[in-house]
Amino acid sequence: MVSDRDIDRLYQLPLGEFTGVRNAMAKAAGKSGAAIKALEKPSVPAWAVNQLYWRHRRAYEKLNRVSERVRAGHAQALKGRKIDLATLELQHGAAVKDAADEVRAILARAGDPATPATMKSVIDTLQALPGGGEPGRLTKSLAPIGFGAFGALMKGAASSKALAEVVTFAPSKPKPNEVAEVAQRADDAARKRLRQLEAQSKRTAAALKAARVKFERADAIRAAADAKLQDATAEANRLRAEVSRLEREARTQNLERENLAPRHPGRR
Repeated sequence: MVSDRDIDRLYQLPLGEFTGVRNAMAKAAGKSGAAIKALEKPSVPAWAVNQLYWRHRRAYEKLNRVSERVRAGHAQALKGRKIDLATLELQHGAAVKDAADEVRAILARAGDPATPATMKSVIDTLQALPGGGEPGRLTKSLAPIGFGAFGALMKGAASSKALAEVVTFAPSKPKPNEVAEVAQRADDAARKRLRQLEAQSKRTAAALKAARVKFERADAIRAAADAKLQDATAEANRLRAEVSRLEREARTQNLERENLAPRHPGRR
């Protein structure tokens, strides 16, 4: 019998193990195996965001709370209430960045390249949270909520708790340096990431240079070995021809000797 906990564990596995374990679960599930077999393997960005939920729940839930506050703030603003949306958006951007950094580290540990295309899909998905399916079981990247869909979402999605939080969280008069502090933190984080990338780039360039030297050396050894092999092959062919010639001469001489032997019995 396959439980929800078993399915949760399936979505926590390394992505390369998903299909094999899912099929084994389906086989063991008997009559309900078809439903298990139908579980779709996540894309790389969806899998990475799932791991954020399973392994870094605090960052995941923080992002969800801030996202709910932003949506509730917009809902209140649409009703004419004065809400500090700029602060809310900055807080949401910072939470998305923190979550994206965690996801980038998850991908690095898993050996998956955090390519620009992958990270764009990751960030789009993070910006769309909460929503898009059961947490921890995403199979595809999510698209950020557009303004057209936002109004419909606000009719019922913003909870009374979220509305209460946004009123508390976003006072009509923001703290004097709050926006600047958030922007400074984001700038500091970007500078830190830039330094990391520069250091990684230098290490990669050094490793590439060393690899090229080793390759050129190995290629030269291979070329020399090829030349020796060609020379050895030519010499072997020459000697083979010489052996064949001498064998023919030996056979001819033996035949001639055998023919002459009866005529001169005293000769040996």
